[in-house]
Amino acid sequence: MYRRSVKTFFGLLAILLLAGSIDAKEALNEGKIRVLVITGGHGFEADPFFAIFKSIPDVAMDWAKYPDAAALLTPALTKKYDTVVFYDMWNEGLTPEQQKAFVGLLDKGIGVVALHHTLAAHEEWPEYCKIIGGKYFRKEHVVHGKKVPSSQYAHSEDLNVHIATQAHPITAGLKDFSIHDETYQNFFTAPDVQVLLTTDHPKNDPKLAWVKTYGNSRVFYLQLGHDHFAYDNPNYRTLVARGIRWTAGRPANGSASWKPLFNGKDLTGWKPEGKAIWEVIDGQLIGRQGDGNTPGDLLTEASFDDFELKVTYRIVWPANSGVWYRYQSPKKTYQADILEYKDPFALSGSLYCPGKMFIAINKDARIINREGWNTLVIRAAATRQVIFLNGKKVADVHDSLSDHGRVGFQVHPGDQFGPMRIIVREIVIRPL
Repeated sequence: MYRRSVKTFFGLLAILLLAGSIDAKEALNEGKIRVLVITGGHGFEADPFFAIFKSIPDVAMDWAKYPDAAALLTPALTKKYDTVVFYDMWNEGLTPEQQKAFVGLLDKGIGVVALHHTLAAHEEWPEYCKIIGGKYFRKEHVVHGKKVPSSQYAHSEDLNVHIATQAHPITAGLKDFSIHDETYQNFFTAPDVQVLLTTDHPKNDPKLAWVKTYGNSRVFYLQLGHDHFAYDNPNYRTLVARGIRWTAGRPANGSASWKPLFNGKDLTGWKPEGKAIWEVIDGQLIGRQGDGNTPGDLLTEASFDDFELKVTYRIVWPANSGVWYRYQSPKKTYQADILEYKDPFALSGSLYCPGKMFIAINKDARIINREGWNTLVIRAAATRQVIFLNGKKVADVHDSLSDHGRVGFQVHPGDQFGPMRIIVREIVIRPL
């Protein structure tokens, strides 16, 4: 029986190689990152500041100012923008309703880039400190019953900036640099932030930049950025551009290297579960049902949290398969489906979530190379789940069922899927 199955497989593979010679598209059709810049409460050099955003080719920017900007900060803003950049020092207050809507926006999930003097914004609203991870105090205050002096600043200082970690996508590959800017001292930094940049300047607190999450939103704070001396610094521009991309759930550095998860030789780094058969033949990973149409999964030994994953595959139909990601258990995982489902009608690229069935459905058969190679790109960034199939976005939703886990493939049970083969020639990953 095993030999007969192998012969059947090679016959099907030969047909595939003749019928499906067109490779999948690589370019992703996703458009520019939609950015809303919010200012107010502090003067700045407008032309050189906005030139930063005009110089970022994958960003489309709009501008709003307080007090009018307060009415925009609601969950509905996610329909129009991917990231909000705060460059304000607004202290005229938000109404309780506006504060609630602001938090609701971040609970829904939107990127947040907080720059420079916004550290001193909303001084009378304690939640803003929690949102951006720090606070500049414009007056003396009391902490645990003790008086603490106000924060201080100094203009026109030369700072040595040190990369605190190369492990984060925003700072990966960057080197220490110098910048002419304003210093801040004696401000508060929340203990739960991940610090990206530091300085040893005597008039500045050590922490210069950090990241955190608030609700379902990624937050990047960068203390630098007082005037054109900073705006024109290429390192500053790089940090702003990468911060926007990272908070929006896109690759911070488009040229970042991919790590292969499949070596083309054997199943090193992978663990089969169930009774499906997994083989490596001619540099390709092949999965099929086991004896008696038994199913199974093939999962990485390693676990991943936020990433961009690319899988190039073929299918022998009829089939029901998919790419597992953030897999912790059969009930706590996501799957980018590879199937032709009837009720509800759903095609490859649909997003499956246990207990919820499909949380995003692809119905466009035109983008699928049914008999040839296809490329799935999966982005998991905080709670945002995005799937591209052959360059077209087919899913973009927020869901918080699982925030980390393994990556893998499924062979589904069922006699009707006996001929099924999932054939994978590439699976690579990079952090987001």
